[in-house]
Amino acid sequence: MEFKELIVGFADRYGIEGLDGADGAAELKVDGIRVELLDDPQTHSLFACAEIGHPPPDASGAFGAMMLEANFLLRATEGATLCQNPETHAYALVRPFSLALTDVESLAAGLESLVNQAENWRKALTGLREAERAQSTVSDSAGSHQDMLSNGYFHV
Repeated sequence: MEFKELIVGFADRYGIEGLDGADGAAELKVDGIRVELLDDPQTHSLFACAEIGHPPPDASGAFGAMMLEANFLLRATEGATLCQNPETHAYALVRPFSLALTDVESLAAGLESLVNQAENWRKALTGLREAERAQSTVSDSAGSHQDMLSNGYFHV
């Protein structure tokens, strides 16, 4: 099947207006997650990219390590690869689909799986943000305590 034919069939099946695959690209939102569909004529593949967001600056190393481990294990991403968009610097899940082997139903099932995985990774990012906020709150309160000691509010 060709990219545009697959996208138009998918849009017709699920009642998505404006999704036509023109210029070898299409974009849709599923459960609040932006999914880009890109045609790669050289490999006769469709690539689905689901953006998962940005980690907090202090946690980017830990998140990067989690991503690399998940890519190594593959089962944690169900065939998708975790990567960073060079333009937006946002992290994304990217999953290839062979156009020769993909029909509307298998694309729908694959996109559902991709979006579910993206939701799980977004939850992981949220957990890192919350942990960073909690850590900065602890650091702030420790700093306040030190300030009070040095300002003479408490005598030791």
